[in-house]
Amino acid sequence: MIKQKAYVLHVRPYKETSALVDLFTPDYGLIRCMARGIKRNILQGQSLQPFINYSIFFTGDTDLKILDTFESISLPLALKGDALFSGFYVNEVVLRALRSEAEIESEWLFESYEKALVNLNQNNLALEQSLRLFELALLEHLGQNYQWDMDFKTGEVLDPNVHYGFFVEQGMARVADAYVKKNPNSCFLGQDLLHLANGDLTLTSTLRMAKRLLRLALRPIIGYKPIQARELLKQYKGLSA
Repeated sequence: MIKQKAYVLHVRPYKETSALVDLFTPDYGLIRCMARGIKRNILQGQSLQPFINYSIFFTGDTDLKILDTFESISLPLALKGDALFSGFYVNEVVLRALRSEAEIESEWLFESYEKALVNLNQNNLALEQSLRLFELALLEHLGQNYQWDMDFKTGEVLDPNVHYGFFVEQGMARVADAYVKKNPNSCFLGQDLLHLANGDLTLTSTLRMAKRLLRLALRPIIGYKPIQARELLKQYKGLSA
């Protein structure tokens, strides 16, 4: 029997009384467990919910583990509005990014995940900054250590006044003006890239640029299907308008 801290990323019903639960843990990354008798636990006031830190015990040496016991060791985060949908986004991105990984130690990413949730809950940082910082941490965890301030073709530091294109698994490279006009959404100003490389997301232009850039960098990792959390947010905004 193995003990871990864990956060719930996704739960779906399984057979009559059980559920399949995707859990994010520090020592094993993403694991999938079968939670037997979960409906009975709900009737007893116990349930598995996102944004709560759990202590879990699980067994099994296959891809599907058995969740033996779980206990909350934190109060649920009171995420609301945009922060709630941002939390769902983080969960969905982690689930998509790690599902093809073998069970590996993920303590540093786990800590970055917890920090992102705290920032969303307490508004320690602007919401968009919290999401971008976590995306950068996820890319680094997956070995995608891009040098945002260097032209990979020339090895030179970027010119603040020049536009650069993003190339998957390679990085940034200077592009011609004609390319910029034809592909504006995949080209980025050197000045904003230099700010990103220094971890400075305070400028609005840099923050907007980072959102476009990191979306491109994450696509090969999380897939090209629409992010459900984004679609839900659009529906929520529509109903609230």
